[in-house]
Amino acid sequence: MKTPEKLKESDFAKQFEQLLRELLGRVPSLKLVSLQREAKISPGPSDRADHLAQVRAGSRKWTLLVEEKRLGQPREVRSALLQLERQLKQLPGSAPRYGVLLAPFISEESAKLCTEAGIGYADLAGNARLAFDQVFIETRGAGNPFHEKREVRSLFAPRATRVLRVLLQGPLRPWKGTELAESARVSVGWVSAVRQQLLAREWAAEESAGLRVTKPGAVLDAWTKADDWGKRTRTHEYSVLHADPLELAKKVQTVLKEEQPVFTQWIAGWLRHPYTTPVVVTAYVKKFPDEAIIQEQLLGRRVVASGGLRLVLPKDEGVFHPSQNVRGFDLVSDVQIYTDLLHAGLRGEEQAEELRRWPDFAGGWA
Repeated sequence: MKTPEKLKESDFAKQFEQLLRELLGRVPSLKLVSLQREAKISPGPSDRADHLAQVRAGSRKWTLLVEEKRLGQPREVRSALLQLERQLKQLPGSAPRYGVLLAPFISEESAKLCTEAGIGYADLAGNARLAFDQVFIETRGAGNPFHEKREVRSLFAPRATRVLRVLLQGPLRPWKGTELAESARVSVGWVSAVRQQLLAREWAAEESAGLRVTKPGAVLDAWTKADDWGKRTRTHEYSVLHADPLELAKKVQTVLKEEQPVFTQWIAGWLRHPYTTPVVVTAYVKKFPDEAIIQEQLLGRRVVASGGLRLVLPKDEGVFHPSQNVRGFDLVSDVQIYTDLLHAGLRGEEQAEELRRWPDFAGGWA
């Protein structure tokens, strides 16, 4: 199946028509009487339905009004639902009618909007719900097989995540574009790209005072799902003689002052909100130190894996901003600690989830 990026307008029409026919064909008692594309439904010049289907369910004849969307994001879906509701009222006659929304992929959030509005939906991934007369079809669980490359790049690219770190730092508040760009150390163009994607997914709202994230949990979940530790970092591991993680962190901070270590993963999560005992000390650095310094002052040696010390060189220095100081240690932001812990292994996920459940996580999102 072609992705939405490659589908032409005519391809979309064919895919959606085939989808609709297959969906209606699942119910033996349902007969498709007619299917018309670009059907005029009222005297208004722009009141046309993408598809108008006449179906017979038992002894009753139903009119299905179908709206097609190239994107199934909540903001697009909400707009389509309003249009469907308006057009359903404009249909002539008193015959029962039902609205259906078609899109390449409809997320669970968008599907919920359709269900609450009493509108059916179906997508090219295999998710669907129709509920009218004696007809009930529901399939859910198919993931998105389409690559939203451009959208994902614009929302979770390194410079875009600089913006997200600022927006997700509580207490959550509205930000003007220029102020946000300055705080995140990015161009206004990057702020605009992130803004568009957050608004399209209804994860943020545009207020008189600026852009404010309204669903921080959804943003963080999507971010961690898209995050690729291996692509955004280079890691050196070392076997060291210091058994106590806190003492090792103090030593690292003193010895590697030039490299400006900023701690993350277990040691940072433990300092913010203790849960699991830190088993490895991890710190981002601006540059890797000379091996001789590790050997002579930290009594360590480079290893391939399972080292007690991890020094991480980020490909984008946005991980350092914003940062925080806890008990004399420089740490990355809570959202960065959480994201990094999910890649840490050794019960890192447990510490991550406990940190996130803490009311003061990221300055408090309430």
